[in-house]
Amino acid sequence: MPELPDVEIFRKEAEMSKNSEITGFEIDDKDFVELNQSKFNNNLKGKKFKDTLRRGKYLFMKVDDESGIVMHFGMTGFLVYKKENDDAPDYTKCSFVLKNKHKLHYISKRKLGHVKYVGKIGDFIEENDIGPDVLELSEAEFISKLSEKNSMVKSALMDQSTVSGIGNVYADEILFQSEVHPKQKANKLDEKKWKTLHKNTVKVLKKAIEKNADVSKLPKSYLLPNREEGNDCPKCEGKIEKIKVSGRNGYYCPSCQKK
Repeated sequence: MPELPDVEIFRKEAEMSKNSEITGFEIDDKDFVELNQSKFNNNLKGKKFKDTLRRGKYLFMKVDDESGIVMHFGMTGFLVYKKENDDAPDYTKCSFVLKNKHKLHYISKRKLGHVKYVGKIGDFIEENDIGPDVLELSEAEFISKLSEKNSMVKSALMDQSTVSGIGNVYADEILFQSEVHPKQKANKLDEKKWKTLHKNTVKVLKKAIEKNADVSKLPKSYLLPNREEGNDCPKCEGKIEKIKVSGRNGYYCPSCQKK
């Protein structure tokens, strides 16, 4: 499932379509796209994408201060900005045609995810209980929102209604870098450890964005390039083990991440 670093890469791709008039909309999968031709003509045609907004795992493309397109990327979704006359990529679900002779294509091999128009982006965020983007939070806000939770710390980090953007993969890395056991209760960690978790959340997510969300390019001291049961821990002589937290498989080093 795409997480915050992936969505930030998609946002940068979407940025290239800003300030060019939207002249057309092509739908390749009507079941996937919640935007028909009539709604496009009434709300988007002749207007411009004025800005982009990442909120955790969601991408919003603003048409004005309140309305715009919301995109969720499921497991295989991504965006490609190409010249208008270039062939559309395989598995294109829909395309925004721009006056600057380019198109913004939404691609997904699977049916998960969606593209839709919303009249008020703020209402969509509230109705879908999307918490604040984790990279927008200060250290104090991060600690305040998460440190009192009675759930396991990995589950707390992944709770999109509290803070949004961290999923199963990057939660493993943040906990590994912080030497915190995934099943440690969040409210049993002291303030010093929560400060470490915040520092590593910012470090890990920004490093992933820098590496274009390609985990194979992360530093050798990171868990993710070695994230498989039985692999050597990149920090000690231990072995990576699999663990299930809230129904999701994760990975950690029991030597580095003691409970």
